[in-house]
Amino acid sequence: MSQPIIYNKFKSVNYDQRKFDISLIIIHFTETKTFNEALNLLTSLERKVSSHYLIDKSGDIFNLVDLDKRAWHAGESMWGNYNDINSRSIGIEIVNSGEVMKEDYTTKQINSLSVLLNSLLKDYNIENILGHSDIAPTRKIDPGVHFPWQKIYQNLGLEWVKDRINDERVKRSDYLVFLKRLKEFGYPYIEMNTSYSKNQLIINAFHRRYLPKLLYKKLTLTSLNKINDLLRNKKKY
Repeated sequence: MSQPIIYNKFKSVNYDQRKFDISLIIIHFTETKTFNEALNLLTSLERKVSSHYLIDKSGDIFNLVDLDKRAWHAGESMWGNYNDINSRSIGIEIVNSGEVMKEDYTTKQINSLSVLLNSLLKDYNIENILGHSDIAPTRKIDPGVHFPWQKIYQNLGLEWVKDRINDERVKRSDYLVFLKRLKEFGYPYIEMNTSYSKNQLIINAFHRRYLPKLLYKKLTLTSLNKINDLLRNKKKY
């Protein structure tokens, strides 16, 4: 795979010092219609948000914050035992109006992102490539249900765990096992309680990434099969 072409035309001053080594990559959508809207947001002194990279619909990649600095993209978030995700991660924003607007990512964006990720995986000891919704599932949904995770894995030569379909609805005991497995996998903020309403937001985050056709559907054994297989085949990324 070729090396990414990265432009340094624009910079954000919204950053501080890292406290940990880089081990994660976090993918976001900008929830803006245009590149300029996104750029204004990520460089705004008032909003105090930023990312290391911004990918336009044309596929052009812009570096806004140096990688040795802590960009402000993750907010309150966790993954497994990790907190301060900003200190541990590289943040990549992709210009897209968001899940609600049902805008597909462009082929050029996905190709550029794949090239960039391939380069970062070679340069850093990356443990996981995650969406904002993975690390902050109770408040964020990006990069959204329309983000082609499976295509990204294919482009990077990574294994995508296949679905094992079983449409039988889960029992209460299965539901609690499912929550336990999600927690083992890394999903944060789970409560082992069938009445805790925010657990559903975390399940939604899992479905957005691994079983998008099941988003907002009743939980079945297909989802339990998926998380079991992911844990069984757990590798980096």
